[in-house]
Amino acid sequence: MYYNKNELTLLYNKNKSLDRKALAMAHTLGVRINMQELSTVRLSESLFIKFLDQLGVDAKGIVNKSIPYYQKELRGKEFNSSEWYEIIRHMPSLLKSPLAMYKDKAIICQSPNDMLRLS
Repeated sequence: MYYNKNELTLLYNKNKSLDRKALAMAHTLGVRINMQELSTVRLSESLFIKFLDQLGVDAKGIVNKSIPYYQKELRGKEFNSSEWYEIIRHMPSLLKSPLAMYKDKAIICQSPNDMLRLS
């Protein structure tokens, strides 16, 4: 995966309705989209760290804590950013998605309309 600040970088899961709707909304913004579907591409550690920096959160802040695997195996444990990256790389469904970044802004989309905050 690569990052170009003049492209909208979107990390999404094609199996989630919200993610597909956010992708559709991103297409309306009229900018080039770097689409990164989490089940088919490997998230690079540098892009992972870039998202953390732009979002202003630690790695645990972009983990979906409602996933049963998190509840059973990871809850209550502490990991550094590199360790979270490895965990998410092996189980991308743990990543809150969609995540979007454009220019110097990044967001965790809660609704498709959140994409408008990037323009």
